[in-house]
Amino acid sequence: MRPVVPLLLFFLASCSSGESQVSVLTGPTNIPRGDAVGDADITVNNGLFAVAFAVETAPPWGVARGGIVDIAIVRNGELVFDIASLADFMPNNWSSWPTTYQRVAVESHTDDEVVIRTQRDWGDVDLDTRFFIRAGDSRIRVVTTMTNNGESAHDELLTGYVVWPDGGALIEAPVVASTAEGATGWTAAYDKHWAIGVHAPFANVTAYQGRDRYLSHSLEPGESRRFEAWLQIEGEGALAPMVRTEIEFDGLESGVVRGEVSSSDGKAVAEPAVVFKRDEKLIAWAIAHNGAFDLRLPVGDYDVHATAAGHGASASQSISVLSNETSTVSFNDVQLPGSIRMQVRTAAAEVPADARISIAEGQKPLIAYHGREVFFTELESVGELSAQLPPGDYILSVSSGGGFTSLPQMMEVSVESGATADIAVDVPTFAQPSDRGWYAADLHHHSDVLDGFTEAEFVLRSQLAAGVDLTFLSDHDSVINNAEMQALSERRGMPFIAGTELSPSWGHFNAWPLDEGAEVEIDTGQSTVQEVFVEARRMGADAIAVNHPYSEYGYFNNRNSGSVTGGYDDGFDLVEITPEPDSSSPESQNHRTIADTWALWNQGVRAYLAAGSDAHDVWLQE
Repeated sequence: MRPVVPLLLFFLASCSSGESQVSVLTGPTNIPRGDAVGDADITVNNGLFAVAFAVETAPPWGVARGGIVDIAIVRNGELVFDIASLADFMPNNWSSWPTTYQRVAVESHTDDEVVIRTQRDWGDVDLDTRFFIRAGDSRIRVVTTMTNNGESAHDELLTGYVVWPDGGALIEAPVVASTAEGATGWTAAYDKHWAIGVHAPFANVTAYQGRDRYLSHSLEPGESRRFEAWLQIEGEGALAPMVRTEIEFDGLESGVVRGEVSSSDGKAVAEPAVVFKRDEKLIAWAIAHNGAFDLRLPVGDYDVHATAAGHGASASQSISVLSNETSTVSFNDVQLPGSIRMQVRTAAAEVPADARISIAEGQKPLIAYHGREVFFTELESVGELSAQLPPGDYILSVSSGGGFTSLPQMMEVSVESGATADIAVDVPTFAQPSDRGWYAADLHHHSDVLDGFTEAEFVLRSQLAAGVDLTFLSDHDSVINNAEMQALSERRGMPFIAGTELSPSWGHFNAWPLDEGAEVEIDTGQSTVQEVFVEARRMGADAIAVNHPYSEYGYFNNRNSGSVTGGYDDGFDLVEITPEPDSSSPESQNHRTIADTWALWNQGVRAYLAAGSDAHDVWLQE
């Protein structure tokens, strides 16, 4: 159980000093690129960040109103752009959300603190959430009471908080900085200029690469449960502030580590990171400014190294952090970067070929904004790649055709500081399906909207590297990047299929091709399945696909549980086969999907099978 005194001290320490106040704006949010556009929406600014609550605006993925849909850092008194899609309470993972009311209000407002209260129902369960936002405090305390007012128990629930960023990168497994018994650590998302951490001490389940933190539990009739968590929002892409919070929460003995960082030529390195590990597990990193860094860590032994964008890591050093003492560790051997220049061609025709290049062996960046371990050849200069890499020996995997029409080629290369390595790759092609009238497209692909991480250009570059004949895009309830994807595809002479993924909480549907300029005009979270299908046809769609039918938010899965708003309707055309490790098992999603599709044909419903990667991050997915 968490100690009471350190927690109390934390809240006392986080009170405003009077230099900043908490402000409340009602109406469309002033967060640049923010999604909260309703007249009743609420934006709270505490001087460090601003968050916008969906009161009138429909949240993504059919979630009930009442959660945070926008987050922005305040820098030099100005709001930076939105960095989040959703931060909210989930009663049972991403399963359907039957709800009849959502009440969101400013419960209290002083110069030092604003409390937002959200009251909702989930079937026969009442949910009461309070968000405590204090002036000058980078942490939002969130407390939800969940009460079962029904006559039946709810079993096998996954209940807790989800925080989904716009872009950036994820810390997938909970990071535990302390060795204290029962320490649960945090999960985080980050980019170069921000970090969002989730401290959820009740959680025993992590899902969706750390974006969801749940308790696995049951809820008996009349039973209530309380879920308390902290959302931490920082204006720098480092984990050191998350460690500081864990120290305060758990009352841990700690000490300070400080030092300096320079490169192997003795010069300062621009914004290097100093990385701390224990037993080979990541604990934190701090950013050095003007070559100097300091951070507070729990007492213990650590392995430490320094690194920077494109640079090679320094040698690792060992350090012991002692209680209430300051330790010093410095680095003067951060390795200067080198470069590669690659040309990829087809072996037979010797023409430039689009390709995906990944580091199979060699130094891979730990911090995403320092560099990628996956690259794609240029859009305009077909088959060419220029990239910066830390010095060292590498084995690079070069794939043109995604393993469908050719096999990846493995290339050995040595990269030296300050030098460029030239590489020529000829990729043998063993099949050309288009010669026989077969054409390929990835019929489920996302960009950087909501839960996506990929800019439109790299959606296209990744699809070209996979060897498609037609390009495709289908973002959740959005067409915002379709025009750019169309223009980019035209520059390469590729036909483009514009789509969108209509996404109520009980089923997702890809609708395509869409009329030029068509916009999503319904609230999928409040719509019946019949209204979703009508909207797809209104937008010009000739095809409606049932996406991932047996996921938690799949149409077939929720059809069988009776959760589909409007009741089951077979007004779709396609049923998606999803990427799955083992589709042979009778319990697998694809096995069940194929059986259901065959049954539809026997009933006279002409539903065809479709497939797509459902890629959200092309740097992580093959």
